Amino acid sequence: MNCAPILALLLFLAWAPIHAHQPVNGQSDPPRFDKGTIENGTYTNECLGFSIAIPAGWEVSTHSGGAGADGSAVHISDRGLGLLLLRKHTEHPFGNRIVITAIDAGDSRMTAKDAAANSVRVQVSDDPQNRQLVRDAFPVDYAGKTFFRSDYKQTLRSGDTLYLAFVLTRFRGYFVGETLMTGSPEELDHSADSLQRISFHEDQSNPKCVMGKENSPMLGGIIGGVISSTPVSPQSDSGRPMRVRVSQGISQGLLVKKVDPRYPEAARRDRIQGMVVLQAVIDTNGDVQNLTLVSGHPALVPSAVDAAKQWKYKPYRLNGQPMEVETQITVSFQLQEN
Repeated sequence: MNCAPILALLLFLAWAPIHAHQPVNGQSDPPRFDKGTIENGTYTNECLGFSIAIPAGWEVSTHSGGAGADGSAVHISDRGLGLLLLRKHTEHPFGNRIVITAIDAGDSRMTAKDAAANSVRVQVSDDPQNRQLVRDAFPVDYAGKTFFRSDYKQTLRSGDTLYLAFVLTRFRGYFVGETLMTGSPEELDHSADSLQRISFHEDQSNPKCVMGKENSPMLGGIIGGVISSTPVSPQSDSGRPMRVRVSQGISQGLLVKKVDPRYPEAARRDRIQGMVVLQAVIDTNGDVQNLTLVSGHPALVPSAVDAAKQWKYKPYRLNGQPMEVETQITVSFQLQEN
């Protein structure tokens, strides 16, 4: 595996700024899940119901215009938030990272233990030659709540080793916790202990809270890829396969049949071109199901859907078990120059 692009993203791991929605006609904005505050060295998110003191020696990432420094989150996916990125300079060439996260559990009955364990299993199964499970999900108590932590390590082409972990608890309908990346097991333990500084409010959601979407960039780099491929639903009592959400880059690696779209004559005549992005579920046979529109010109959408329905993927397996995959599909329409 060529790790150069990953290393470049890792070194550049940062967030772009999110512009807060401005009040209109003198009305105040509703509280938002993706907007916390940072005061006196403590991050607080009222909608998610917790506060955490920033540990000594760690700094809030202020790259790319100070994203995160004002409490703004980035959208990891349509259901996940990177609330705060903390960095610590070390002798290791990549330093240490803590991303405080919140993943919407939705209607899932998945436990925090399942979420932590399955998240690591997804990562290891995606690159078994370079990733290895270090420790399966185990309980640890912080602030009177039980979190579950699961660790793995990744060997880079340079020979360096990264140690990563998910530490999660379930609160207010979200899996709240941290994604950690360090240069040694000892530093991983020390980073996880940052959760000793967390405190929770009452476990009761505020119905006035909303999820902002405008001008919301996605978390990049290796940590963004790690979080975005976490499982989103467990196996149900009816025997429905487990579903995982993976990045488009991973799903493209499973693609075995791609059908080009028919270019609509009206769109060709009007010189309409571009990308149609679809949200898709790929079943355990590798067939595309449940397509929904994310973005794209209306004149191109029907043809894009017709083509994407015919795409075929290799079944996604985790520990030998076939799984449904939730991902995005991009269908391109490009006019040929005469």
